[in-house]
Amino acid sequence: MDLTAKHGLLLLDQLRKMRDAEHLTDVVLVAEGVSFPCHRVVLSAFSPYFRVMFTCGLRECNNREIFLRDTPADSLALLLNYMYCSDLPLTNGNVQGISIAAFLLQMDDVFTRCQLHMMENMDASNCLGVYYFARDLGAEELADQAQRFLRQHFVQVCQNEEVLELEAHQLGKLLSSDDLNVSREETILDVVLQWVKHSTLVDGEVRVRHLPELLRKVRLPLINPDYLREAIKRNTALLADAECLEIMNEGLEATALHPAAAPRKLKLRYGMETTDLLLCIGNDSGGIRSRYGTYAERSFCFAPSTGRIYYITSPRYGEALGYVCAGVVTERNDIIVAGEASARRMARQKDTSVEICRYMVEAQGSWEHLTSAEYRDSYALASLGDTLYLLGGQMKLKDQFLITNCVERWSLQGGPWRSAAPLPMPLACHSVARMKDRLYVVGGRTPQSYRMDEEPDCLSNRLLEYDPNTNKWIELCPMKYSKYRCSAVVLNGEIYVMGGIGCEGVDRGQSRHCLNAVEIYNPDGDYWRDGPPLPCSQLSLRTNASNAGVVGGKIYVCGYYKGADRHDDITKDILELDPWENRWTAVVRRALMHDNYDVCLVANLNPRGLVSPPADLVKL
Repeated sequence: MDLTAKHGLLLLDQLRKMRDAEHLTDVVLVAEGVSFPCHRVVLSAFSPYFRVMFTCGLRECNNREIFLRDTPADSLALLLNYMYCSDLPLTNGNVQGISIAAFLLQMDDVFTRCQLHMMENMDASNCLGVYYFARDLGAEELADQAQRFLRQHFVQVCQNEEVLELEAHQLGKLLSSDDLNVSREETILDVVLQWVKHSTLVDGEVRVRHLPELLRKVRLPLINPDYLREAIKRNTALLADAECLEIMNEGLEATALHPAAAPRKLKLRYGMETTDLLLCIGNDSGGIRSRYGTYAERSFCFAPSTGRIYYITSPRYGEALGYVCAGVVTERNDIIVAGEASARRMARQKDTSVEICRYMVEAQGSWEHLTSAEYRDSYALASLGDTLYLLGGQMKLKDQFLITNCVERWSLQGGPWRSAAPLPMPLACHSVARMKDRLYVVGGRTPQSYRMDEEPDCLSNRLLEYDPNTNKWIELCPMKYSKYRCSAVVLNGEIYVMGGIGCEGVDRGQSRHCLNAVEIYNPDGDYWRDGPPLPCSQLSLRTNASNAGVVGGKIYVCGYYKGADRHDDITKDILELDPWENRWTAVVRRALMHDNYDVCLVANLNPRGLVSPPADLVKL
């Protein structure tokens, strides 16, 4: 501790002791009948409100007691404790009271701390209250963040009491928004009917009187007609009110019309526009150009359902990741990538680590840092439930980078990394797939023997299955080819392994070549069969990350190399495999993607949150 800080703490400690003993106190603050003896100079140092009061010749300059009529006593006590002790214990229960007191007393530093606390602790149970609180106080940034949060998590918000405590005009304005993240309009109708039932009276008025105006906020033609009929039967409020019944019947009539005959097209809400997208995540900046730049901080996206192209913020944006090594999309649609920190961040770090980042949909497409793990390379990243897994790769042991069988897991709820059962063999550059609450590892490179100091020159044809309930690995039927740099995806309960570099059978040093083979594993019978071969021999863009994904019951391969030479040009085609037709088709030729990317992922996103390509975007 430096001398200045020590001097400040000593001063605060002496002032606190003098206040406790009421020595030299020259003013008494009174809030809700509770008296607080204080020193004017301390109050003036922390609060411009008191500084003006005590120095501008106001009547309070000479008053012994100052009555603060709009300040809660418990909040004032905490603020005074902060002034004298520098301690401010914020909780979800006291933060709004302290915010109001700090706002009235013009203590901007405390008010900012309170806003940060509310932002960091916002959830579906309190975001509505935070929004109206911030709006009334004029805290625009907090209000905007709370509004974005409640719109993004509206389904969860509707499961809490706060939404049922809203006034009719507040609920009506909320339900008018196009930005609610709901996939079904039934959610909106349900919250209206629950609100009406929740309380008989609101300020002396019967809530059912507001039902017609709220029903008009519901986009009834978007609701399944059977659901509407059931809602009418179950709710006497709808049957008893002629206007409500008429509104519901109009909705039923509209649902029966052919879309072309509808009087007007209803706008879909935000959550109804989401679609599965192929995300080619990476930090390569070359290959495409427009007058708006090279799109160096964007990654290519493709929507198979519409054939449209979009761009998503790359992990290099800001200071997230300088290099992406692997990625995964969890069952809850969290987009997570792993890699190395940017050069700017690495300059501030003592050791290199594996950095894990998550894409934040509600934060306008930014990436947040989740955690760091001990450094390794050529590993696989996977997820089961809320747990991430780092599997195998090369780690530094003593002074060498050697292939490892180490597996570590980390909960998305937080906490340290923990060891899981190691792989049955050291592996690097392998592929991993998730199916039926199990992890499946295929291919990869392994030492020539179980001596980890051997040259890692042997390819694997093994299939390994991990069960998180028993924390054990078992070995299943091996593949026809020993390979690496292949892609593995799951379709219709089977694992498809495509392309790569390898050789037939167990690798005993025979010659290797680029493969067009597709091998399909059936877990029920524990056997492999041949799938439709790729149009050409190909390998993924990275040694340990997939360039394929599954959307709408079809497999897509997004860009590939045709040869084993790492410096070959990327073929920027998107291939589609329809399992029913059992053949590959090029659905996009020379796509406007960068010259390289790191991992192909599939996530459900709203295109409204992505960037459409400018008209002048061209391939270099």
